[in-house]
Amino acid sequence: MDSQDRPVEPNSHDRRFSRRGFLAGAAALSAGAMVGSWLPDVAHAQEGGSGLHGAQLRGMFLTSKDRLAEGRFGAMFKRLPAYAPSDDLLTGLANTMVEPDTTDVFLAAPNGRLKAGFTFIGQFIDHDITFDHTPLDQQLADPDATVNFRTPRYDLDSVYGRGPASEPQFYDPADLAKLRVVARNANDVEDMARDSISGRAIIPDPRNDENLIIVQLHKAVAKFHNQVVDYLRSQGLRPEWVFETARRLTRWHYQWAVIHDFLPRFVGDGLVPNGTVYKEVAGKPPVINLNYYKPTNRDGRPFMPVEFAVAAYRFGHSLIRPFYVLNDTGVVDVFGPEGGRNLNGGRPIPSELVIVWKNILPVDPTFPARPPRKIDTKLSIPLATLPGSAVPPPDPTRHLAVRNNLRGKRVGLPSGQQVARAMRVNVLSNTQLELTDPGWGGEAPLWFYILKEAELPPYNGEQLGPVGGRIMAETLVGLLQRDPNSYLYLDAAWKPAPPIAPTTGKFEFVDLLKYARATGTP
Repeated sequence: MDSQDRPVEPNSHDRRFSRRGFLAGAAALSAGAMVGSWLPDVAHAQEGGSGLHGAQLRGMFLTSKDRLAEGRFGAMFKRLPAYAPSDDLLTGLANTMVEPDTTDVFLAAPNGRLKAGFTFIGQFIDHDITFDHTPLDQQLADPDATVNFRTPRYDLDSVYGRGPASEPQFYDPADLAKLRVVARNANDVEDMARDSISGRAIIPDPRNDENLIIVQLHKAVAKFHNQVVDYLRSQGLRPEWVFETARRLTRWHYQWAVIHDFLPRFVGDGLVPNGTVYKEVAGKPPVINLNYYKPTNRDGRPFMPVEFAVAAYRFGHSLIRPFYVLNDTGVVDVFGPEGGRNLNGGRPIPSELVIVWKNILPVDPTFPARPPRKIDTKLSIPLATLPGSAVPPPDPTRHLAVRNNLRGKRVGLPSGQQVARAMRVNVLSNTQLELTDPGWGGEAPLWFYILKEAELPPYNGEQLGPVGGRIMAETLVGLLQRDPNSYLYLDAAWKPAPPIAPTTGKFEFVDLLKYARATGTP
């Protein structure tokens, strides 16, 4: 497929396998494994800042111009009217959505499912599905992304780029089947390759270098791929099949972990992987039930729902702590001065800020990984005063909640109550939401509604409620179902299996870290 998802002729260096070709290559392996300058040479228009800080993405405002249109973005609930309270109301609400101090009060998640590291896994997924490597001239010619765009998918193009033939700078020059990871950076730490002048990582999506946790997760995925390459070679796979097979396996294990590990933690088991949206069936492909995410364009091409991108998925902003524990050297601020003890990226990984993943993910069952903040209507204080580097033009607003509330209005989101009614779930009143100003007209902004829905009983900040959870689950499952490179599209009955997975049908993000040998030294 090209950037517009049209079929293209494969070349001898970077071919996309057909399903038959991939399975033929897989058959050559052991049954146990398979049953189951830093800018690219081709200029890309950079998305405005980070996914974490609510950046403007190309095509996001298409729905404000045409409710029924589907391009890179579209509306999930096309028939619901836009909700447009005054900017003053939205800004005033946003100013209440901040913790009163930096006290880290959520010290233990009652259900044990929420871990601080999943905040950044969510950010990594966001970067992957919003990565736009459409050539710059095409982006400028089509700012609404109605024609020239790659459909959203989580296929790790943010890690692989266009492949070793087209973008060799991201690959090991001594072995183009492997991604480029350097054994020692300027701080004597394993790292991604970096530009010698700017210090920025040489990776397809610069946003994956925006903080030190994301770039170390990116490095772990790259190492996972490289380990899979070594395994395939040990099994005698034909050399010309090694890269494509390793990329396919890495993608599929990552996708499996999104559906079976990341999603259930935030939307609950009632939706995935054995729920009403994605249900496992023994010996058969899973049953998919999408009630609301239904692309209507003639090609059935997937789009990114604005209800997901500008509301539901931004629940992650409420998870962010003011500081983190990465290892045994103490706390690390989420933001801070350049070169300081903070998570600022765009620099070689400092030796004192190497992650020992058990601190923020359940790597070691005997060690209590720290949780994130609860899912609620408060953000930690640093997110109310974002650093200038995180809020590039055209929107200089430094208060993240203000950015999110106004962005929801600009893209034409429906109210939370409108979506709840359309879903036929319990509708929360503004009294329950504690919105007393009559200017709201008995309705509430969708992002705020989703956060408050999660904050109130019975969810108590531990998972999303029925509106937020359903939007998130249907979007991520729907994107996977329509991705022509995904396991769900090519081989829906596939399951991860040893030696890559610990057991058949079980693979989580901690298993990715373990197979990559990237958990850090306790």
